[in-house]
Amino acid sequence: MDLLIKKRREVLAKYAFILYIMGHFIKFYMMKTILSISAILLLLYLPVSAQQESYSKNNIVVNQDQEINNEPVQDPVQISNLDVGGGGYNTYFYMGDESGVYLNAGWAEGEATLVDGTALIGKFRYNIYKQKMEAVIEGDTFAFAKPCELSILQMGEHKFVYSTFVRSNREVSTTWFEILCEGDCQLLLRRYIKYRVSDEDDDPDNDKLYRLEEYYTCRGDGPPDRLYISKKTILAAFQNREAEMCDYLKSKKLKVKERSDLVKLFAYYNNN
Repeated sequence: MDLLIKKRREVLAKYAFILYIMGHFIKFYMMKTILSISAILLLLYLPVSAQQESYSKNNIVVNQDQEINNEPVQDPVQISNLDVGGGGYNTYFYMGDESGVYLNAGWAEGEATLVDGTALIGKFRYNIYKQKMEAVIEGDTFAFAKPCELSILQMGEHKFVYSTFVRSNREVSTTWFEILCEGDCQLLLRRYIKYRVSDEDDDPDNDKLYRLEEYYTCRGDGPPDRLYISKKTILAAFQNREAEMCDYLKSKKLKVKERSDLVKLFAYYNNN
C-alpha cells in the first residue's frame, strides 16, 4: 500500500514539474510576442505622429490648392562683375522679398483677349501664390479655369501671357509670364511665391510669404528659356549679334542687374 502511494506521488511530482516548465515557457513566449508587437506599434506611431504635427500648422494657416514649400529657396545668383566680365554663379540661400498673395492688392482695369480674338474688358488681379488670374467682368467675379484659352492679358501697365515652360528639374509646367519686352527675342518675367514657417515659435501668424522672380527669353513659338542675370549669359541670348550688343551695353553704361536697363537692352536688339 505504501509502495502504491509512493509511486502516485512520484507521478504527480513529474506532472507538476512538467506543468511548471510549460508555464514558464508560455510566459516567456507571450512576453516576447507582446514586446515584439509593442515595438512594431511604436515604430508605426512615431512617423504618423510627426506628420500630423508638421502638417497641422500648415493646414490651419493656408487653405490653398497647391503644395506649400516650407524650406528656404536655393537660387543661383550671379557674382560676376560687369566691368571685368565673366559669368560665374554662386549658390546661397535667398529667401526672396516678403510679399502678399497678389501682385497688387487692388483690381486694375484691363482686357483679356481669347485665342479666337474675343476681347473681355473688366478688372483683373494676379494671384501669384495660386498662379491664377482673377477677373471681374460684367459683375461676375471669377478666376480663369482654362488660361490656355487666352492669348494675351493686359492688366494696367502689365501685359501677361500664359505659357508652358521647363523647370530647372526638367519638369514641364505652365504659368503666367509678364512680357517686359516684345519682339523677336521676348524678355519675360516669372513670379512665384514660397511659404515659409517661422522657426521662432508655433504661432501661425508669424509665418510669411516670399516672392521670387526669374527672367526668361522666348523666340517665335518656342518655349521660354531661363535667363540667368550675368553679362555672359545675356549676351549669349543675342546669338550672332553678341559683339554688337556688347558694344551697345558698354556705350550706354547699362547695368543688366537693373530691370529698366535690361529692358532697354532687349528693346534695342528687337528694334534694330
